[in-house]
Amino acid sequence: MGKKYFYSDPVSEKVCVERRSGVERRNQRISLSLFCIRHRRRKSKGRRRTDRGGYVDTYDFRTWGIALSILALSLMDATLTGIHLLKGSARELNPIMNAVLNYGGMPAFFGVKAIMTILPVAIIMLHKEWALGRYAARLCLWSYIILSLYHLYLIFGAQKLTLVLHQII
Repeated sequence: MGKKYFYSDPVSEKVCVERRSGVERRNQRISLSLFCIRHRRRKSKGRRRTDRGGYVDTYDFRTWGIALSILALSLMDATLTGIHLLKGSARELNPIMNAVLNYGGMPAFFGVKAIMTILPVAIIMLHKEWALGRYAARLCLWSYIILSLYHLYLIFGAQKLTLVLHQII
Protein backbone atom coordinates (compact mmCIF):
# COMPACT_ATOMS: atom_id res chain seq x y z
CA MET A 1 0.00 0.00 0.00
CA GLY A 2 2.37 2.74 0.95
CA LYS A 3 3.79 4.71 3.72
CA LYS A 4 1.35 6.14 6.28
CA TYR A 5 1.72 9.73 7.33
CA PHE A 6 0.57 11.18 10.60
CA TYR A 7 -0.32 14.67 11.73
CA SER A 8 -1.39 16.34 14.94
CA ASP A 9 -4.90 17.76 14.95
CA PRO A 10 -4.60 21.37 16.17
CA VAL A 11 -8.01 21.36 17.92
CA SER A 12 -8.01 18.02 19.74
CA GLU A 13 -4.22 17.54 19.71
CA LYS A 14 -4.73 13.89 18.73
CA VAL A 15 -2.38 12.17 16.35
CA CYS A 16 -4.34 11.22 13.22
CA VAL A 17 -3.56 9.25 10.10
CA GLU A 18 -3.15 11.43 7.01
CA ARG A 19 -5.70 10.45 4.38
CA ARG A 20 -3.98 12.10 1.46
CA SER A 21 -1.66 10.14 -0.78
CA GLY A 22 1.45 12.11 0.07
CA VAL A 23 2.22 12.86 -3.57
CA GLU A 24 3.06 16.51 -4.07
CA ARG A 25 0.95 17.63 -7.04
CA ARG A 26 2.07 21.25 -7.12
CA ASN A 27 5.52 20.38 -8.43
CA GLN A 28 4.40 17.99 -11.16
CA ARG A 29 4.84 18.86 -14.83
CA ILE A 30 1.87 20.03 -16.83
CA SER A 31 0.85 17.27 -19.17
CA LEU A 32 -0.48 17.80 -22.67
CA SER A 33 -3.82 16.41 -21.61
CA LEU A 34 -4.55 19.71 -19.86
CA PHE A 35 -4.49 21.42 -23.23
CA CYS A 36 -6.54 18.77 -25.02
CA ILE A 37 -9.47 18.49 -22.63
CA ARG A 38 -11.91 21.35 -22.69
CA HIS A 39 -12.25 22.66 -19.16
CA ARG A 40 -15.73 23.40 -17.96
CA ARG A 41 -16.31 26.87 -16.65
CA ARG A 42 -18.93 27.96 -14.21
CA LYS A 43 -22.20 28.99 -15.87
CA SER A 44 -24.54 29.45 -12.93
CA LYS A 45 -24.41 30.80 -9.41
CA GLY A 46 -24.72 27.46 -7.69
CA ARG A 47 -26.48 24.13 -7.47
CA ARG A 48 -29.14 24.87 -4.90
CA ARG A 49 -32.07 27.27 -5.03
CA THR A 50 -30.93 28.73 -1.72
CA ASP A 51 -27.52 29.70 -3.10
CA ARG A 52 -27.06 33.43 -3.24
CA GLY A 53 -25.84 35.26 -6.33
CA GLY A 54 -22.27 34.68 -7.35
CA TYR A 55 -19.84 35.49 -10.09
CA VAL A 56 -19.67 33.29 -13.16
CA ASP A 57 -17.21 32.85 -16.02
CA THR A 58 -19.56 32.65 -18.99
CA TYR A 59 -22.57 34.67 -20.03
CA ASP A 60 -25.67 33.35 -21.73
CA PHE A 61 -27.30 34.64 -24.91
CA ARG A 62 -29.93 36.59 -22.99
CA THR A 63 -27.35 38.54 -20.98
CA TRP A 64 -25.37 39.41 -24.10
CA GLY A 65 -28.61 40.36 -25.86
CA ILE A 66 -29.63 42.75 -23.09
CA ALA A 67 -26.16 44.31 -22.89
CA LEU A 68 -25.84 44.78 -26.66
CA SER A 69 -29.39 46.14 -26.87
CA ILE A 70 -28.61 48.71 -24.20
CA LEU A 71 -25.44 49.75 -26.04
CA ALA A 72 -27.25 49.97 -29.41
CA LEU A 73 -30.11 52.01 -27.93
CA SER A 74 -27.58 54.29 -26.21
CA LEU A 75 -25.85 54.87 -29.55
CA MET A 76 -29.23 55.59 -31.14
CA ASP A 77 -30.04 58.02 -28.31
CA ALA A 78 -26.74 59.84 -28.76
CA THR A 79 -27.17 60.04 -32.53
CA LEU A 80 -30.77 61.28 -32.37
CA THR A 81 -29.89 63.76 -29.63
CA GLY A 82 -27.05 65.04 -31.81
CA ILE A 83 -29.44 65.43 -34.76
CA HIS A 84 -31.94 67.34 -32.59
CA LEU A 85 -29.17 69.56 -31.24
CA LEU A 86 -27.79 70.34 -34.71
CA LYS A 87 -31.28 71.15 -36.04
CA GLY A 88 -31.91 73.34 -33.01
CA SER A 89 -35.17 71.54 -32.23
CA ALA A 90 -34.06 70.44 -28.75
CA ARG A 91 -31.48 71.01 -26.07
CA GLU A 92 -29.64 68.65 -23.72
CA LEU A 93 -31.35 68.50 -20.33
CA ASN A 94 -28.64 66.46 -18.59
CA PRO A 95 -26.39 69.11 -16.97
CA ILE A 96 -23.26 66.94 -17.20
CA MET A 97 -23.77 66.18 -20.88
CA ASN A 98 -24.71 69.81 -21.55
CA ALA A 99 -21.39 70.93 -20.04
CA VAL A 100 -19.57 68.34 -22.16
CA LEU A 101 -21.34 69.66 -25.26
CA ASN A 102 -20.45 73.27 -24.42
CA TYR A 103 -16.76 72.58 -23.77
CA GLY A 104 -15.94 69.64 -26.05
CA GLY A 105 -18.50 69.60 -28.82
CA MET A 106 -20.09 66.57 -30.43
CA PRO A 107 -17.04 64.23 -30.39
CA ALA A 108 -16.67 64.68 -26.64
CA PHE A 109 -20.43 64.23 -26.24
CA PHE A 110 -20.32 60.85 -28.02
CA GLY A 111 -17.22 59.76 -26.07
CA VAL A 112 -18.63 60.62 -22.66
CA LYS A 113 -21.99 59.10 -23.61
CA ALA A 114 -20.23 55.85 -24.59
CA ILE A 115 -18.22 55.76 -21.35
CA MET A 116 -21.30 56.53 -19.26
CA THR A 117 -23.06 53.58 -20.89
CA ILE A 118 -20.30 50.98 -21.22
CA LEU A 119 -19.06 51.13 -17.60
CA PRO A 120 -22.48 50.59 -15.97
CA VAL A 121 -23.36 47.85 -18.47
CA ALA A 122 -20.08 46.09 -17.67
CA ILE A 123 -20.84 46.29 -13.94
CA ILE A 124 -24.37 45.01 -14.54
CA MET A 125 -23.05 42.08 -16.60
CA LEU A 126 -20.53 41.25 -13.91
CA HIS A 127 -23.35 41.07 -11.36
CA LYS A 128 -25.87 39.29 -13.59
CA GLU A 129 -26.50 36.53 -11.04
CA TRP A 130 -27.52 39.01 -8.34
CA ALA A 131 -31.14 40.13 -8.17
CA LEU A 132 -30.16 43.81 -8.11
CA GLY A 133 -28.02 43.31 -11.22
CA ARG A 134 -30.91 41.68 -13.11
CA TYR A 135 -33.31 44.46 -12.08
CA ALA A 136 -30.77 47.12 -13.04
CA ALA A 137 -30.31 45.55 -16.47
CA ARG A 138 -34.05 45.45 -17.11
CA LEU A 139 -34.55 48.98 -15.80
CA CYS A 140 -31.76 50.28 -18.00
CA LEU A 141 -33.09 48.46 -21.07
CA TRP A 142 -36.67 49.67 -20.59
CA SER A 143 -35.48 53.22 -19.91
CA TYR A 144 -33.62 53.26 -23.22
CA ILE A 145 -36.60 51.72 -25.04
CA ILE A 146 -38.91 54.45 -23.70
CA LEU A 147 -36.33 57.14 -24.51
CA SER A 148 -35.96 55.78 -28.06
CA LEU A 149 -39.74 55.80 -28.53
CA TYR A 150 -39.78 59.42 -27.34
CA HIS A 151 -37.07 60.29 -29.89
CA LEU A 152 -39.08 58.61 -32.63
CA TYR A 153 -42.15 60.55 -31.53
CA LEU A 154 -40.16 63.80 -31.71
CA ILE A 155 -38.99 62.97 -35.22
CA PHE A 156 -42.18 61.56 -36.76
CA GLY A 157 -45.13 62.21 -34.45
CA ALA A 158 -44.45 65.84 -33.64
CA GLN A 159 -44.24 66.74 -37.35
CA LYS A 160 -47.64 65.18 -38.05
CA LEU A 161 -49.12 66.87 -34.99
CA THR A 162 -47.83 70.26 -36.16
CA LEU A 163 -49.31 69.69 -39.62
CA VAL A 164 -52.68 68.85 -38.11
CA LEU A 165 -52.57 71.92 -35.83
CA HIS A 166 -51.66 74.19 -38.79
CA GLN A 167 -54.61 72.86 -40.76
CA ILE A 168 -56.97 73.47 -37.82
CA ILE A 169 -55.70 77.01 -37.21
